[in-house]
Amino acid sequence: MTLPAFDPEAFGGDLDAYFARAEGRFDDITPGTQKRVIWAGEAGAKTPLSVVYIHGFSATSEEIRPIPDRVAHALGANLIYTRLTGHGRTGAALAEATEQDWLHDTAEALAAGRAAGDEVVAITTSTGGTLAALAALDPEASKALKGIVFVSPNFQLKPALARILTWPGVETWGPWVAGAERTFAPLNEAHANFWTMRYPSRALLPMARLVKHMYAQDFRRAKLPALFLYSPFDTVIDPEAVEKIAADWGGPTRRVPILAPSGDAPTNHVIAGDITSPGNTGAATRYMLDWLAAL
Repeated sequence: MTLPAFDPEAFGGDLDAYFARAEGRFDDITPGTQKRVIWAGEAGAKTPLSVVYIHGFSATSEEIRPIPDRVAHALGANLIYTRLTGHGRTGAALAEATEQDWLHDTAEALAAGRAAGDEVVAITTSTGGTLAALAALDPEASKALKGIVFVSPNFQLKPALARILTWPGVETWGPWVAGAERTFAPLNEAHANFWTMRYPSRALLPMARLVKHMYAQDFRRAKLPALFLYSPFDTVIDPEAVEKIAADWGGPTRRVPILAPSGDAPTNHVIAGDITSPGNTGAATRYMLDWLAAL
């Protein structure tokens, strides 16, 4: 399970046109969640630094906005928003995605970041962090990558029952144990719009396999600077796994436990961003900018 090589020639020198073609294959993408570039200045003009945002499982580019926008604006950086395969569409579409699809999306997004900036900073949330951690170990994917921000990274799922998601034959017997479908009550209208609130339970399986594979890696080999923002009270991912990988990480790190209440309590998972946790948006943005200034 590795990130595929991505040929930047595929962009044809025009990221906007490339993403428009790629996303134009689908007629059911939630408006505003498509793969795209927010240019700092003139469209197509490269900046010294670009920011790439990789969202989490069942979420979209809107997950922790406006934080990536504010960071990019402060740095005068072009901003790339990706859309992981199956996300921002229907629950059925989410269930058709594979871990290899998401690894391709990650390689593509980082290549787009290099096309838009001389250096790249990745900001990630949850399973976006799983993907970025693997990219940090890949010489090609991590080329020109200046550092990674991990917000509530999915390095291991918290619920003990999540372990069954990688057991043999789970595709067959899993729906009998966990139910055929997962549903969630939205916190607000934007949460309902920009997350997939109902999907087949089998959609969890590639995510679980990806996390298990990532957790088995030796992160002493990761030499990039990394910032870890997480809640010790997160009930979706295991905060102890975040602390373990941060301790093992081979590059310079900073850990910031977010103790302020999250707007998505009781999960305390999406700990910043105006949709779920507006009270933490300003502080999270400052943590990121202060850390980047010291690199």
